[in-house]
Amino acid sequence: QLEVVVRSQKTTTRSHQEPSNLFIDTLKRTMFKVQSIVLTAALFGDASALTGCFARYNGGSYSAGDQVSSTTSTTDTTTESCTLGSTGCGSSGYKTTTTTTSETYNYKCRDGAASAWCSQSAYVPNGIYSGSAWEKESAQCAGSATPATAPTPAAWTGGGCPKAYSGGTEYDADDVVSVAKTGYSMVYQCAAKPTNQFCGQAGYSPGTDQYWEQAWSELGSCTGTIAPTDSPSFNVLTDEGGCPGEYDAAVEYEEADKVSKMGLVYQCQSYPQSQHCKQDGYEPGTSIGSGAQIVEYWKDAWLVVGYCSGSITPTTSPVYVSLPNMGGCPDTWSTKSAADAFEEGDRVSSNGLVYQCKSWPYSGHCGQAGYEPNVDPATPDAWKDAWTAVGYCMGSMGPTSAPSFDPANSVGACPDEWSSGTNTKYEEGDMVSVTVSSIPLRKVAYKCKAWPFSGHCGQFNPTQFGGDQGWTLAGSCLGSIGPTASPSFDSIAPLGMGCPAEWSASNT
Repeated sequence: QLEVVVRSQKTTTRSHQEPSNLFIDTLKRTMFKVQSIVLTAALFGDASALTGCFARYNGGSYSAGDQVSSTTSTTDTTTESCTLGSTGCGSSGYKTTTTTTSETYNYKCRDGAASAWCSQSAYVPNGIYSGSAWEKESAQCAGSATPATAPTPAAWTGGGCPKAYSGGTEYDADDVVSVAKTGYSMVYQCAAKPTNQFCGQAGYSPGTDQYWEQAWSELGSCTGTIAPTDSPSFNVLTDEGGCPGEYDAAVEYEEADKVSKMGLVYQCQSYPQSQHCKQDGYEPGTSIGSGAQIVEYWKDAWLVVGYCSGSITPTTSPVYVSLPNMGGCPDTWSTKSAADAFEEGDRVSSNGLVYQCKSWPYSGHCGQAGYEPNVDPATPDAWKDAWTAVGYCMGSMGPTSAPSFDPANSVGACPDEWSSGTNTKYEEGDMVSVTVSSIPLRKVAYKCKAWPFSGHCGQFNPTQFGGDQGWTLAGSCLGSIGPTASPSFDSIAPLGMGCPAEWSASNT
């Protein structure tokens, strides 16, 4: 008489009469085959019902919507008793079996800014951080599949494809480039100054890198190349008449200053580009380097505004800009702390002239030592980076009425003040307020941007360096968010049978 008990993949025999070894081995092999078939069916079901697998992830460059597959293998080792002398049975009477199980799933690179991580080694499919970059299908795949072709976006208005993007290139504002996709190319336009300085830098490659949306905008798809025009067109230069003075490297040029060279007239650009007009390497019409390494830094500082001949005829008398009478003089300038710092539009007086604080970020200098209006410290004319002369004054200024804000830009009552925290403290759409002036009290409100930029909202103060990574200015605010009216409740019918027992965490 023989009794056979089956547990998982192990077979145990108990007998009243000793069976033959041949019978036991035959029975074990039969049970193992049956269990293997059942296990395979349970794990994989009907193989014909599985979807096909896309090309395997290879660590290459991926963008939003790309589809790959990845295989994970699991190895299990079991030890069970066996009959001495049987195949694989050790001298101790035990047999060790190793089983490797492989599972293959399809993954899709996420849309939006998260797609920048799909090409990074730390975000491999089925890795620790896989979910941040890849969407995993719920069912396994088998065989092979061809990725579905994404619809081609609407074509841009420029016709064919412009020159392909090249990392490390110095792109000017509004330059357009193309980036090859599957079946078409996408056209991107470089941002306006000064943000265009990021367009060629690492981390800002259009359509792929994490921060590309801060430097580029998407214009549409393209195919082919831009056809040449019938004939080249040229910008017509203005006749400037007589030539201004020749460029002189020893001169401290400022915004709007004009110089001449080889019959062309150049004008110094506005601040901050004007700071380069007096620096070495920025002489109008010159280049540095040779061959493919030629660069023309002067274009960052000067504009060609026309042509000239001869020299400028001197006028009969110099012309001065007439400053308006501002009435009474505002307070004189003094250094300020962060709590009572000058703001854009604040005015001070010095020696009978009125000066106005420039807009942010230059307003940050208005209260700093070394920036007193019309005073030259160790850095000559540093005050011009912060202040603008707007008029003259006499006497003192009478008190003004309480400050007011444009109601059209007000968000109403002020939300809670911003405070630092982790990258999950604030979410998309959360609003905070920041005090920008204590006397008089002025506050502005900011709204947290969408993910992944919302991760910066708890890390950076909206009004300080890095704040624009996570926050958007919503408008001015006044007071605090007041309490709502008394809450109201719906009438609840009585049960009429007394109260049941109080809730307790110990009850199941």
